[in-house]
Amino acid sequence: MGDLHLAGRTGVVTGGGRGIGEAICIFMADLGAHVIVADIDLETAARTAETIRGRGGEAAAVRVDVGTSAGIDPLVEHIDVAGRSLDFLVNNAAIYAGLRPTPLEDIDEQEWDRVQRVNVAGVWNCSKRLLPSLSASGGGHIVNIASAIAFRGSPLLLHYVTSKAAVVGMTKAMARELGDRNITVNAVAPGFTWSDASLEKSTDEQLAAQIARRSIKRAQQPEDVTGAVAFLCSDLAGYITGQTLVVDGGSHMN
Repeated sequence: MGDLHLAGRTGVVTGGGRGIGEAICIFMADLGAHVIVADIDLETAARTAETIRGRGGEAAAVRVDVGTSAGIDPLVEHIDVAGRSLDFLVNNAAIYAGLRPTPLEDIDEQEWDRVQRVNVAGVWNCSKRLLPSLSASGGGHIVNIASAIAFRGSPLLLHYVTSKAAVVGMTKAMARELGDRNITVNAVAPGFTWSDASLEKSTDEQLAAQIARRSIKRAQQPEDVTGAVAFLCSDLAGYITGQTLVVDGGSHMN
């Protein structure tokens, strides 16, 4: 059956420079994986990679813009030069910081397009460009980071909610298509997480309400997401595909 250890495995985590992505990178490296930290901000990616190396792990940092296929060229080139195949891909990069609660009729068209380009097309771009590397390993695991907000249907963030709901649908379709290549595709949907991007747009009352609606009465941290992602990237989840695992302390239940 295998175990949760990822020694000898290589994987990419997009948006790995901060928040949930950073926590995932560090946790996967602690389990023995060589982690390629991909982020549009090379400085934060390099910082995450340095943290991993300081803990005795293996990591590299690459600047990547998932919003276009060409923006992923540096990542593909890095993998080719290193002569590595990939065992997992975590599509975490997304636009959330900077989005302000806005009525749907007032959302700027350019902002709408930018959110869909990164949060939706970015998952497609990375997956299609890295499929050869995943296939070269004889199979692999793709984990798409969605959001529990897609199930809640929160108002005033229609562009973001729509993008994360699309990720859930993409996960199912990708799982159907890639099963014959021995590649599993699943999603993890975190709840409201205490990160800089989330806290900057929330009042104390809103933060208290987030905790109140959960079964586990505490703030969700980026590290709370890492175990679910690691599991879905491991051999233990080799027969699980097309699923979305909500990690939000029991606010939403299936």
